[in-house]
Amino acid sequence: MSDFRSHHFWRCGLLAALVTFALAAPAAAHITTDPSEAPSDGYATVSFQIPHGCEESPTTQFSVQIPPSVASATPAISPNWTIETKEGKKDPVELHGEQITSGVSEVTYTAKTPLPADRLDFVYMSLKLPAGKPGESIYFPTIQKCEQGETRWIQIPAEGESEDDLESPAPAVVLTAAEGEHGGGAEVNTAGPSVDDDSAPEWLTIVALALGALGAAAGVAGLTAARRRSS
Repeated sequence: MSDFRSHHFWRCGLLAALVTFALAAPAAAHITTDPSEAPSDGYATVSFQIPHGCEESPTTQFSVQIPPSVASATPAISPNWTIETKEGKKDPVELHGEQITSGVSEVTYTAKTPLPADRLDFVYMSLKLPAGKPGESIYFPTIQKCEQGETRWIQIPAEGESEDDLESPAPAVVLTAAEGEHGGGAEVNTAGPSVDDDSAPEWLTIVALALGALGAAAGVAGLTAARRRSS
Protein backbone atom coordinates (compact mmCIF):
# COMPACT_ATOMS: atom_id res chain seq x y z
CA MET A 1 0.00 0.00 0.00
CA SER A 2 1.39 3.42 -0.96
CA ASP A 3 2.29 5.97 1.69
CA PHE A 4 -0.55 8.20 0.45
CA ARG A 5 -3.19 5.48 0.77
CA SER A 6 -1.82 4.37 4.13
CA HIS A 7 -1.93 7.94 5.43
CA HIS A 8 -5.40 8.43 3.96
CA PHE A 9 -6.84 5.36 5.68
CA TRP A 10 -5.10 6.27 8.94
CA ARG A 11 -6.69 9.72 8.86
CA CYS A 12 -10.13 8.33 8.07
CA GLY A 13 -9.81 5.74 10.83
CA LEU A 14 -8.78 8.37 13.36
CA LEU A 15 -11.58 10.73 12.38
CA ALA A 16 -14.14 7.93 12.48
CA ALA A 17 -12.96 7.04 15.97
CA LEU A 18 -13.34 10.65 17.04
CA VAL A 19 -16.88 10.77 15.68
CA THR A 20 -17.78 7.50 17.43
CA PHE A 21 -16.37 8.80 20.71
CA ALA A 22 -18.15 12.12 20.35
CA LEU A 23 -21.53 10.60 19.56
CA ALA A 24 -21.16 8.26 22.50
CA ALA A 25 -20.60 11.16 24.96
CA PRO A 26 -23.40 11.30 27.51
CA ALA A 27 -25.93 14.12 27.49
CA ALA A 28 -26.25 16.38 30.50
CA ALA A 29 -28.24 14.57 33.18
CA HIS A 30 -28.78 17.48 35.55
CA ILE A 31 -31.64 19.98 35.65
CA THR A 32 -30.24 22.87 33.65
CA THR A 33 -31.29 26.40 32.65
CA ASP A 34 -31.29 28.08 29.26
CA PRO A 35 -30.00 30.70 28.92
CA SER A 36 -27.50 29.91 31.63
CA GLU A 37 -26.47 33.59 31.75
CA ALA A 38 -28.64 36.72 31.89
CA PRO A 39 -28.16 40.45 32.61
CA SER A 40 -28.06 41.67 36.18
CA ASP A 41 -31.10 43.70 37.30
CA GLY A 42 -33.00 42.55 34.20
CA TYR A 43 -35.78 40.25 33.08
CA ALA A 44 -35.08 36.89 31.48
CA THR A 45 -37.29 34.11 30.19
CA VAL A 46 -35.51 30.98 31.33
CA SER A 47 -36.25 27.36 30.52
CA PHE A 48 -35.68 24.57 33.02
CA GLN A 49 -34.79 21.21 31.47
CA ILE A 50 -36.26 18.20 33.24
CA PRO A 51 -33.93 15.26 32.56
CA HIS A 52 -34.19 11.53 33.22
CA GLY A 53 -36.37 10.29 36.06
CA CYS A 54 -35.18 8.86 39.36
CA GLU A 55 -33.16 5.91 38.08
CA GLU A 56 -35.73 4.26 35.76
CA SER A 57 -38.84 5.75 37.38
CA PRO A 58 -40.97 8.37 35.53
CA THR A 59 -41.12 11.93 36.84
CA THR A 60 -44.44 12.93 38.40
CA GLN A 61 -43.65 16.34 39.94
CA PHE A 62 -40.88 18.87 40.48
CA SER A 63 -40.72 22.03 42.56
CA VAL A 64 -38.43 24.98 41.79
CA GLN A 65 -37.51 27.23 44.71
CA ILE A 66 -37.30 30.92 43.79
CA PRO A 67 -34.68 32.71 45.93
CA PRO A 68 -35.67 35.88 47.85
CA SER A 69 -33.34 37.94 45.64
CA VAL A 70 -35.48 37.15 42.56
CA ALA A 71 -38.26 39.73 42.84
CA SER A 72 -40.73 38.03 40.51
CA ALA A 73 -41.25 34.69 38.78
CA THR A 74 -44.02 34.15 36.24
CA PRO A 75 -44.32 30.57 34.96
CA ALA A 76 -45.52 30.05 31.40
CA ILE A 77 -48.41 27.72 30.70
CA SER A 78 -47.18 24.22 29.89
CA PRO A 79 -49.39 21.63 28.14
CA ASN A 80 -47.84 18.71 30.03
CA TRP A 81 -47.95 20.11 33.57
CA THR A 82 -50.33 21.70 36.03
CA ILE A 83 -48.72 24.62 37.85
CA GLU A 84 -49.05 25.87 41.42
CA THR A 85 -47.17 28.75 43.05
CA LYS A 86 -46.38 29.55 46.66
CA GLU A 87 -45.81 33.04 48.05
CA GLY A 88 -42.96 34.02 50.36
CA LYS A 89 -40.77 36.89 51.55
CA LYS A 90 -38.57 38.77 49.09
CA ASP A 91 -35.58 41.00 49.53
CA PRO A 92 -37.04 44.55 49.54
CA VAL A 93 -36.71 46.06 46.08
CA GLU A 94 -38.53 48.66 44.02
CA LEU A 95 -40.33 47.17 41.05
CA HIS A 96 -42.47 49.24 38.67
CA GLY A 97 -42.57 52.05 41.21
CA GLU A 98 -43.69 49.79 44.08
CA GLN A 99 -41.75 48.41 47.03
CA ILE A 100 -41.75 44.61 46.77
CA THR A 101 -41.37 42.52 49.94
CA SER A 102 -43.17 39.33 48.91
CA GLY A 103 -43.72 37.24 45.79
CA VAL A 104 -43.49 33.78 44.26
CA SER A 105 -41.11 31.67 46.32
CA GLU A 106 -41.82 28.26 44.79
CA VAL A 107 -43.28 26.91 41.54
CA THR A 108 -44.54 23.32 41.53
CA TYR A 109 -45.18 21.40 38.32
CA THR A 110 -47.28 18.23 38.45
CA ALA A 111 -47.24 15.98 35.38
CA LYS A 112 -50.57 15.37 33.69
CA THR A 113 -48.97 12.15 32.46
CA PRO A 114 -45.75 10.94 34.15
CA LEU A 115 -42.65 11.88 32.15
CA PRO A 116 -40.86 8.65 31.11
CA ALA A 117 -37.33 8.19 32.40
CA ASP A 118 -35.95 8.15 28.85
CA ARG A 119 -37.57 11.47 27.87
CA LEU A 120 -36.98 15.10 28.85
CA ASP A 121 -39.16 18.20 28.87
CA PHE A 122 -38.82 21.98 29.24
CA VAL A 123 -40.79 24.56 31.22
CA TYR A 124 -40.39 28.33 31.11
CA MET A 125 -40.45 31.21 33.59
CA SER A 126 -40.05 34.95 33.30
CA LEU A 127 -37.69 36.02 36.09
CA LYS A 128 -36.73 39.44 37.45
CA LEU A 129 -33.10 38.88 38.36
CA PRO A 130 -31.35 40.82 41.13
CA ALA A 131 -28.82 43.61 40.71
CA GLY A 132 -25.74 41.52 41.45
CA LYS A 133 -22.14 41.45 40.33
CA PRO A 134 -21.30 39.92 36.95
CA GLY A 135 -20.32 36.32 37.48
CA GLU A 136 -22.59 35.84 40.50
CA SER A 137 -24.72 32.68 40.33
CA ILE A 138 -28.39 32.71 41.30
CA TYR A 139 -29.44 29.20 42.35
CA PHE A 140 -32.87 27.60 42.02
CA PRO A 141 -32.91 24.45 44.20
CA THR A 142 -35.28 21.90 42.66
CA ILE A 143 -36.83 18.71 44.00
CA GLN A 144 -37.78 16.12 41.39
CA LYS A 145 -40.31 13.49 42.47
CA CYS A 146 -40.89 10.24 40.63
CA GLU A 147 -43.25 7.30 40.86
CA GLN A 148 -40.49 5.68 42.90
CA GLY A 149 -38.05 7.90 44.76
CA GLU A 150 -36.97 11.50 44.27
CA THR A 151 -33.86 13.51 43.38
CA ARG A 152 -33.02 16.68 45.30
CA TRP A 153 -31.17 19.06 42.98
CA ILE A 154 -30.26 21.40 45.83
CA GLN A 155 -26.47 21.31 46.16
CA ILE A 156 -24.70 24.69 45.88
CA PRO A 157 -20.93 24.78 45.34
CA ALA A 158 -18.81 25.99 48.23
CA GLU A 159 -16.12 28.58 47.61
CA GLY A 160 -13.49 27.11 45.31
CA GLU A 161 -15.75 24.21 44.38
CA SER A 162 -17.22 23.53 40.94
CA GLU A 163 -20.71 22.34 40.07
CA ASP A 164 -19.00 19.42 38.34
CA ASP A 165 -17.84 18.28 41.78
CA LEU A 166 -21.44 17.92 42.98
CA GLU A 167 -23.70 14.92 42.50
CA SER A 168 -26.99 16.85 42.42
CA PRO A 169 -26.25 20.54 41.75
CA ALA A 170 -29.03 23.13 41.85
CA PRO A 171 -29.77 24.77 38.49
CA ALA A 172 -28.43 28.32 38.27
CA VAL A 173 -28.37 31.49 36.18
CA VAL A 174 -25.09 33.43 36.10
CA LEU A 175 -25.44 37.21 36.09
CA THR A 176 -23.79 39.27 33.38
CA ALA A 177 -23.36 43.06 33.14
CA ALA A 178 -26.62 45.02 33.27
CA GLU A 179 -27.97 46.29 29.96
CA GLY A 180 -29.63 49.70 29.76
CA GLU A 181 -30.94 51.99 32.44
CA HIS A 182 -33.65 49.64 33.68
CA GLY A 183 -31.71 46.40 33.30
CA GLY A 184 -31.55 44.14 30.29
CA GLY A 185 -33.41 41.06 29.28
CA ALA A 186 -32.22 37.73 27.97
CA GLU A 187 -33.59 36.64 24.62
CA VAL A 188 -36.43 34.15 24.80
CA ASN A 189 -35.57 30.70 23.45
CA THR A 190 -38.61 28.43 23.14
CA ALA A 191 -36.82 25.79 21.09
CA GLY A 192 -34.92 24.30 24.01
CA PRO A 193 -31.33 24.86 25.13
CA SER A 194 -29.06 26.62 22.68
CA VAL A 195 -25.37 26.00 22.06
CA ASP A 196 -23.14 28.87 20.94
CA ASP A 197 -19.55 28.84 19.77
CA ASP A 198 -18.22 30.04 23.13
CA SER A 199 -20.06 27.51 25.28
CA ALA A 200 -20.29 24.47 23.03
CA PRO A 201 -19.09 21.26 24.71
CA GLU A 202 -15.70 20.08 23.51
CA TRP A 203 -17.13 16.87 22.12
CA LEU A 204 -19.49 18.81 19.83
CA THR A 205 -16.51 20.72 18.47
CA ILE A 206 -14.75 17.39 17.82
CA VAL A 207 -17.82 16.13 15.93
CA ALA A 208 -17.96 19.25 13.75
CA LEU A 209 -14.25 19.10 12.93
CA ALA A 210 -14.31 15.36 12.34
CA LEU A 211 -17.35 15.44 10.04
CA GLY A 212 -15.89 18.37 8.11
CA ALA A 213 -12.60 16.57 7.66
CA LEU A 214 -14.35 13.36 6.61
CA GLY A 215 -16.35 15.28 4.01
CA ALA A 216 -13.20 16.91 2.66
CA ALA A 217 -11.36 13.57 2.54
CA ALA A 218 -14.26 11.94 0.71
CA GLY A 219 -14.29 14.78 -1.81
CA VAL A 220 -10.57 14.44 -2.47
CA ALA A 221 -10.87 10.66 -2.87
CA GLY A 222 -13.77 11.04 -5.31
CA LEU A 223 -11.91 13.64 -7.39
CA THR A 224 -8.80 11.43 -7.53
CA ALA A 225 -10.84 8.41 -8.65
CA ALA A 226 -12.55 10.48 -11.36
CA ARG A 227 -9.21 11.67 -12.70
CA ARG A 228 -7.86 8.11 -12.80
CA ARG A 229 -10.90 6.92 -14.76
CA SER A 230 -10.57 9.71 -17.29
CA SER A 231 -6.79 9.21 -17.79
